[in-house]
Amino acid sequence: MLVLLQRPDFLLEHRSNTRHPVSIDTTVTFEETQSGQKIVNLSLGGALLTFGERLPIGSRLTLVFRLPTAEADISVGAVVRWTAEESIGVQFDGLRAREVWSLNEYFKQFEE
Repeated sequence: MLVLLQRPDFLLEHRSNTRHPVSIDTTVTFEETQSGQKIVNLSLGGALLTFGERLPIGSRLTLVFRLPTAEADISVGAVVRWTAEESIGVQFDGLRAREVWSLNEYFKQFEE
């Protein structure tokens, strides 16, 4: 979840999940078209992806990717929450328990 609180002198951003810098290949499906993209940061709630085009806010996507700690691909629905020149921010629709476990195992390397 992303909450933006605007105050006269600054903009404060608060996320409920920590995002971790990564470089993970993903297949993105948007309107029945698949493309290879890169996840550049990742959390339990969503991700930042490099993306060569701007997608409308609210667009629904499916991401499929594999973590080193996972025995199977993670396939998750997502919604575009923001877009920039060559990147998009997405919020996951929901992860299954084994996917949450895999992500948490993967994130342990960032705690060291």
